[in-house]
Amino acid sequence: MHASWVKDFSSEPLEQRLKSNDLSRRCSAYADAQAKMDADGGDEIFTLFGAHVETALAETLPKGQDAALNALAAYLKHCPGIDQRSKDVLPWVRKLAEHKSIDKPKMQQLAPAVILLIAEIAECPAVLQELTNCLSDLEDAKKKNAGFLKKQIAFIIKLVGSLLADFGVKRMAPKLGYLSFVLKYISDSDRGIREACYGVFVELAAWVGDISDLIKPMDEPQKKEVAKRLAEPERKTEPLRRYRGEAASSGPAAGASSKATADDIFEKVDPFKKLPKGWCISAVTSMEKWKEKLQHLQVLSSVLEGPADRHLLSPSENYASRPIFMLRSASWMVMDYIWQGVEIEAQMVRLC
Repeated sequence: MHASWVKDFSSEPLEQRLKSNDLSRRCSAYADAQAKMDADGGDEIFTLFGAHVETALAETLPKGQDAALNALAAYLKHCPGIDQRSKDVLPWVRKLAEHKSIDKPKMQQLAPAVILLIAEIAECPAVLQELTNCLSDLEDAKKKNAGFLKKQIAFIIKLVGSLLADFGVKRMAPKLGYLSFVLKYISDSDRGIREACYGVFVELAAWVGDISDLIKPMDEPQKKEVAKRLAEPERKTEPLRRYRGEAASSGPAAGASSKATADDIFEKVDPFKKLPKGWCISAVTSMEKWKEKLQHLQVLSSVLEGPADRHLLSPSENYASRPIFMLRSASWMVMDYIWQGVEIEAQMVRLC
């Protein structure tokens, strides 16, 4: 339709247009609301639009989605006090991820920008939890449209990659748990899902460098594909976004060091909880055969296996009563094994 033939609804009250059943009137209202919010048109426009967010989220046609979600983005950027309303905005993540049109290009284009703005307010762990819960419910649903489900899964995994790309590994640490479902779906028959999964690992490598330990669970074909995509790896040093609650400072998104450490990737554990039930280091003193002692200590050694910087041990009530005895016992055992001519594993040497 020629531009001169498009009816102008601007003379009608904004609230009336937002409530209208006519799509063109609503689109006109969304556009006017966005312009006023971008121009800081006062609290009234935010209150008015805020009362119609659910309508904006429910738009099903591309024309309405374009106008509505752009207005919603302006609302999330500029609304006074929005930084303190994480509980209000967080449910919108799932409304978008479960939208009946999420398989359509327009929604796939517009929704991520809105969700990233929500993450600035509600923070990545909370947004990721919403996405994880959504994915779990989709998998458990009895009635499934296979094609639509595949698009939803790919969309959720792409969002994980987008969160990682914009917020960095400090705020989107793998220890939050998203790698479990990314690894699960990386061998899926759907190309869109596989591409989304590979995208997550490419982003992860850009932040942390070597991800060989993280891709160990993959089958060889997937490992080779990841290696191929990382032939010329991109390196990222500064995240594009920060949380609204973080103090403003210089740089694109200061507030978190860009260099990833083992603490960003690996979850802290209490090693005592990983030992077999009833295992006790003091039992070694009553063992007569050195091989039996070695086998007993190898249980502890396996718990502490890996580079020292990845032994992220969490506090445990067991530590207070055991360190002195453990050190004395370990020292005695080292001397005993040297006498026996047995080489002690590196983990026990560090323990001593």
